[in-house]
Amino acid sequence: MKEAARLLREEDLSVSEVGYQMGFENLGHFTKVFEKHIGRKPKKYLQSFKTTGR
Repeated sequence: MKEAARLLREEDLSVSEVGYQMGFENLGHFTKVFEKHIGRKPKKYLQSFKTTGR
């Protein structure tokens, strides 16, 4: 999930694209696993970096 978080931060990829790249066929499952490991849903995680400009 650290790699998924990095892809969301550093690459211009959507949550769906990252989920599929990480091998998930079910994006709902990807979201649940990401939230469990990272502490927030992937879309919120991605938005936090876009709004702060990091």
